[in-house]
Amino acid sequence: MKSKFRFWAYLLGLLMIVFSVMLVGVLSGSALNKNIPFGFFLIACLFFLFVWIWMFFGELRTKAISFNVEHRSFIVKPYLGLGTAKKYDLDDIAGFKTSILSSKSGSYEYLYLLAGGKRIVKLSEFYHSNYIQIKKYLIAINIKNLGMERFSYREELKDTFR
Repeated sequence: MKSKFRFWAYLLGLLMIVFSVMLVGVLSGSALNKNIPFGFFLIACLFFLFVWIWMFFGELRTKAISFNVEHRSFIVKPYLGLGTAKKYDLDDIAGFKTSILSSKSGSYEYLYLLAGGKRIVKLSEFYHSNYIQIKKYLIAINIKNLGMERFSYREELKDTFR
């Protein structure tokens, strides 16, 4: 079973390109323009840098992933499937936990595959159009459901830098 991306995942990739161009533009344009106050320049740079890091390492690397189950293993590719593939053996998986992220646009479920007490894969209902089918497939191949956990922005931030 292979994951399929929703529109939002591709939009994130496009936004990543736009923010990269904006960051370079802010850095180069502000550095050349001596009329811009240094405080504004610093705040703008920090803001664009923070958004870029969050989108690149937090969203594209850990959530917008390609997930493919083959035989008794699965392959994960970050960055919309363009990153380096990692292969995991299904026998090493302790199980999965789920979490709900609520936002103004609705609630989305996240599924965390665990091995060695750590999250090794994060699947998202927001980014994957066939999330429900993947979850049912994991249950069908006897990956243990370890229950729900509260969504934690602190854990999400830790995952960004792991």
